[in-house]
Amino acid sequence: MEDTTKQEPKNSCYCAAVIGAVVIVLAWWHVSWGPIVLTILGVMLIIKDVRGKCGCASFCKPKTDK
Repeated sequence: MEDTTKQEPKNSCYCAAVIGAVVIVLAWWHVSWGPIVLTILGVMLIIKDVRGKCGCASFCKPKTDK
């Protein structure tokens, strides 16, 4: 049988990708404040997952054509 239900396209949260890139950079770049920043970024990702929506909603709004 064919599934005729269509799923809505998921809106991507680009700030999660930016946070991931910063984590990768800080993992290789040894600075004294690196662990503090990694902890803050980890907390931000946890809050984003708990809330179930993008933490930077004002920047990640889907574009609408007018």
